Amino acid sequence: MPRLTVAFDKQHFLRDGEPFFWVGDTVWSAFTNATVEEWADYLDFRKAQGFNVLQINTLPQWDRIRPDLGVSPYPLRPDGSLDWQAEPDPRFLEKAARFCRMAVDRGFTPALVVDWANIVPGNWLSGIFPTHVWPLAAVEEHARRVARFYREFEPVYFVSGDTDLRDPQAGAYYLHTARVLREEAPEALLSMHLCGGFSDLTPALAEALDFYVYQSGHVEGAEETLESLPAAFLEKFPGKPLLNAEPCYEGMPHIPAGGKAPSGKIWREKDVLDACRRSILAGARAGITYGANGLWSWRRPGGKPEGLAAELYADADLWYDALRYPGAGKIAALKELAYPEK
Repeated sequence: MPRLTVAFDKQHFLRDGEPFFWVGDTVWSAFTNATVEEWADYLDFRKAQGFNVLQINTLPQWDRIRPDLGVSPYPLRPDGSLDWQAEPDPRFLEKAARFCRMAVDRGFTPALVVDWANIVPGNWLSGIFPTHVWPLAAVEEHARRVARFYREFEPVYFVSGDTDLRDPQAGAYYLHTARVLREEAPEALLSMHLCGGFSDLTPALAEALDFYVYQSGHVEGAEETLESLPAAFLEKFPGKPLLNAEPCYEGMPHIPAGGKAPSGKIWREKDVLDACRRSILAGARAGITYGANGLWSWRRPGGKPEGLAAELYADADLWYDALRYPGAGKIAALKELAYPEK
């Protein structure tokens, strides 16, 4: 499977020497929640729609649908945190490798998150779940394991997941992770998945990355950032590919901002496609990532959001219904917007 590289114009990607427009789908919870049969059906469906990148968490997604299938990369403690002192579970590794092989054989590039914000101190999410935080040595060991284990699948790595770099300690953790990944997988492209509306990378982190991703997100009023976010990146960090890796998810409730009560509004096909088009036209020309509520968290019969996730996302559709949302079938065609000279 040819790996992704940065094109000479520093705005796009190449794969096997050919222009590659990132048509991503958000399936953070695939390794923990999907069965092999479900995964095969999912891959075939998305391939037919023109998707070519899959964004997956290498750790259990904190807001995945529960109950999941009971397989985790490290043992789960009663409070939902991971026992970072334990050895990885071979059952999880076998499943993750099988899923990646199935995806790569169908032409997908995995985009794997290494350190989600709940395990790294100094993030908004680790502030909510302080028992989830890992020491730096454990984060380093996990990064080395990820790079070595997934190397054969030629993935792209997201150093972070949903981070706001609230404290300098978070930036130090992520910079260390980036350096470890660069050492272990020198040819892999690195980026950071940032939280909604965020663009304030440190100079050291900006230098460590090969391309930039941001998320306009799902918060009420996210439409107002569709031009301002890419403009901020292009001004502060020019010269590397840029894409919106998390516009509003189809079927997701508008998340209230500033302590307001939920509006009851839902992001629909029109909203998603508008967000994707505006992002590309504003300069995020390397690609776009789609998301469907109920699919990213992989809701299976009998599962439901729990805790904070239930408050934010409400009842999601089952994964196989969310897979068929109408907006997904129109994402690949947006490639034409990324190459205006053609």
